This record gives sequence, C-alpha cells and structure tokens, in this order.
Amino acid sequence: MVVDTSHPKFSVHKRIVDGFRDHWKAHGSDKYPQRFRIPPEELHYLDTVMHKGSHPGTMWGVPLDADPSTKGEMVAIDGTVVSIAPADPAPAA
Repeated sequence: MVVDTSHPKFSVHKRIVDGFRDHWKAHGSDKYPQRFRIPPEELHYLDTVMHKGSHPGTMWGVPLDADPSTKGEMVAIDGTVVSIAPADPAPAA
C-alpha cells in the first residue's frame, strides 16, 4: 500500500500544535482553547497512530471533536472560531 504523505491527516498533529501556540500568543500561555474540531479520519489517525490510543479524543486536556463538516478549526477560549485547515494545494501547472 502506498501512503500519501500529502494527505491532510499527516499534518493534523502539527496543525493542532500550531493552533495551541497561536492561541497562547493571543490569550496567554495559561489559557487553553475550548476545543478543536477536525474531520473524523484525522481524529482517528491522531488517536490511533500518533497517540496510540493513550488519550482518545483529547490533546493536552482539550477535547478533539470529530466533525465531518469541517476541514479543521479551533474554538478559542473567547468562542472565536479559527481555521486550522491544511493549506489548499497549489494548482497544477
């Protein structure tokens, strides 16, 4: 089986970590986001491959929700919704 490393699920951990970092810059390092919403396949990948089932549905105590209607978003402590979706690929030349 060929693994497509360009698939968004392979960047989900980095996008969530970057979301935390940006949130801490905006709200202070002691303030955590309310939650993250990511596509179900990305949550499955994060839970089973990255975290090996050790803490399903959470990262650093923050809930991770499977939401098929989003490409990835963070709900900040103040309720603001911020996209953590992967960048759209460049159009083929």
